[in-house]
Amino acid sequence: MKTDGQNALSSAGRHKMDKSPKNIELPSDSFCILPWVHLFAGELGILRPCCMTLGERDLVNRNAKGDPYVVYHPAGIEEAWNAPFFREIRRDMLNGRRPPVCNRCWRDENLGTRSYRQDSNTIFSHYIAPAVAQTAEDGTAPTSLIHSADFRLGNFCNLRCRMCTPVSSKGLIGEWADFHDLSRDDERLVRLRELDWYSKDHFWSTFEQYIPHIDVLHFAGGEPLIIPQMFDFLERVIAMGRAPEITLSYVTNLTVLPERIFELWPRFKEVKVVVSVDGYDEIDAYIRYPTNWQKLDRNMRLIDTETDRLKCQNLLTFNTTVQVYNIFRLDELLEYAATSFRRFRPPNLSILSYPEYHSIQILPLEMKHQAADRLRHFIERFGNHWPMHWQGKPLTRLLSAVDGIIKHMFSADRSELLPEFRRWTNHLDQTRGQDVCRVIPELAPLFVEGTVTVPIIKEI
Repeated sequence: MKTDGQNALSSAGRHKMDKSPKNIELPSDSFCILPWVHLFAGELGILRPCCMTLGERDLVNRNAKGDPYVVYHPAGIEEAWNAPFFREIRRDMLNGRRPPVCNRCWRDENLGTRSYRQDSNTIFSHYIAPAVAQTAEDGTAPTSLIHSADFRLGNFCNLRCRMCTPVSSKGLIGEWADFHDLSRDDERLVRLRELDWYSKDHFWSTFEQYIPHIDVLHFAGGEPLIIPQMFDFLERVIAMGRAPEITLSYVTNLTVLPERIFELWPRFKEVKVVVSVDGYDEIDAYIRYPTNWQKLDRNMRLIDTETDRLKCQNLLTFNTTVQVYNIFRLDELLEYAATSFRRFRPPNLSILSYPEYHSIQILPLEMKHQAADRLRHFIERFGNHWPMHWQGKPLTRLLSAVDGIIKHMFSADRSELLPEFRRWTNHLDQTRGQDVCRVIPELAPLFVEGTVTVPIIKEI
């Protein structure tokens, strides 16, 4: 799935890592520090400017042969860092131009919500002046400026979320193949089934040379907490003596809590945990199949009580992918988050961007009004009952995000994608023994005959 919130720098912990002055002087209005200090690789290992650029499939950093640069190639990072693609992005940003690959941040800012670009400039503001000073006229910048790394560790995952794809969860390959009438031996699916760059020692050994400069180390997936090589690498970082200076960060489904976290996480400066939760109770189990809600709830409450031991103080939050399946029930999740925990901060509400047929923009106008009214009524009803540690900027940001979601929902009519949404939902309901009309009765009016097919294996 492609959302705008699964990153190392979202709301939880922003204040902890922020060394910036109140007024940040930027080289231009389009400037973002990330192309100077941040190393990102998606599930396929392809190097991109950041996680927000994952949906821009035609805007990829490629070598002279036209192949994307990959993080697991021995020279991949060094070559990609100052390839023409990256140098042009830096030049554009220094000169006030908006690189097309950054469209999601421009969208968020146009909606009046805080963007990843803005957050990153705040968090890494102390690196802006040195980065600009070390940039050549052609946009070349040294790799010694890399202080943040974000790796999506392949597609090995224990869940098969409805809005996901085999790019992020290989468990979906069978259902995906049947839905699209593809052979299980289709070359693209075979490649995804065998995706394992994150398990190779040469990848971790190559990246190890950048650890002396790293401040933030972020892992997502797939599911990072079931990747043993990630934990092995943390032991290497500890042995290097760098752990006390590094902030660890995760996006995780938290359906598992390995014992190794209690041994390794306390050795680091701090640990930020973003738990992917898309609904309350049965809604989450329906979307993020086959989640056991009772176990997930127990795990979240455990880390909420063990924050001091795990170095997670004020660094816990949810990430919720806002989509058709949960737009009518966001109020339930927000109330649960606000009333069940001592340390979790307000959820990060990420607007789904891919697959497009899960977008809230596909809803008929009348249903959009119903969903918007339910959200507005909840905000009004909850009033001043928000927890004290949500007050101030975190709560303002959450309420702004809700307004942005409503604005986004009404900003376009994508109802032509409804038949594909119906087909996918009915397909999964049949194979999984679920029933959307029972779990989410608000969506029942959508389920009429639909046969439109849209090819969506575009990034593979």
